[in-house]
Amino acid sequence: MTLQLSVLDPVPLSAGQTPREALRGALELAAAAEAAGYRRIWYAEHHLPGASACPAPAVLVSAVAAQTSRLRVGAGGVALRHHAPWHVAETFATLDALYPGRIDLGIAGGVGADEATAARLEGRAAPLPERLQELDGALRTLGAGVEGWLLGSSERSAAQAARLGWHYGSGNVVGTPEPLAAYRAAHSGARHPGPRVALAVAVVCAETAAQALQLAGSHRAYLAGQGLAPGGQPVPPPSPQAALPGVLDAYPRLVVGDPGTVRAALSALARRYGADELVLLTITHCPAARRRSYELVAQALAAQPVPLPAPAPQPGGYA
Repeated sequence: MTLQLSVLDPVPLSAGQTPREALRGALELAAAAEAAGYRRIWYAEHHLPGASACPAPAVLVSAVAAQTSRLRVGAGGVALRHHAPWHVAETFATLDALYPGRIDLGIAGGVGADEATAARLEGRAAPLPERLQELDGALRTLGAGVEGWLLGSSERSAAQAARLGWHYGSGNVVGTPEPLAAYRAAHSGARHPGPRVALAVAVVCAETAAQALQLAGSHRAYLAGQGLAPGGQPVPPPSPQAALPGVLDAYPRLVVGDPGTVRAALSALARRYGADELVLLTITHCPAARRRSYELVAQALAAQPVPLPAPAPQPGGYA
């Protein structure tokens, strides 16, 4: 087996861009990702009107699945704190019926919103572990064939994914790999017969290192502030020239460079954390540069595939 690549798209709003333009760009990126050979594309739920155009990922999942044929499409992830678990299960079971074998359901523990918006969305919610159990039960009752993923960056979320028998997506590339190894060892196989780890990595790639470094200014400025200005107002990705002074040193988890450099860095990360696939997050001010970054990474990995170690045998059968 070889390392697989996927895309994480929060559908960022660049400065001066309308939501309609950003969503059209998301459709174009999905088509480019399928053509480049990516395995899946996920849409993150964000309730930041000035920074993201994707508060309802299931709607975009449906649109993208309709225009593609091979690409797996899903949420990465649904903020379950904002939704009734049964409703989420029904929504994704419907998507699975429309596009069988191609739908992923990633669940995120965060809120994807500022405090005021989160309060309006949440109401009186049960604790997340209870909601996850309810969602898992609803998916089973409905017979949905979606792939279930729990997204997180802690030992607690990894353990929860193992108990459910779900796959696990982690963005903690500055921590230790031990929680992911523990996840594999404890995976119950209750929902998916075999643990799978996807590691989210922020990447900006260009033909030259100098070009990539310039493009990375808008990415780092956007993520260093998590899309919010000090007063709580959303901040769209700025142009590289307008990126905040000194922000190039503020986000150490970003892989930047030419195709060869990026391939080497991604290969090292995959080996360190035992990842089965990498879910790449790229944000640039220019949509064309963003698509090109994904294309260059896919070409670099296709030219020199990264082999994965054979999976350890799993004890017993699967429920």
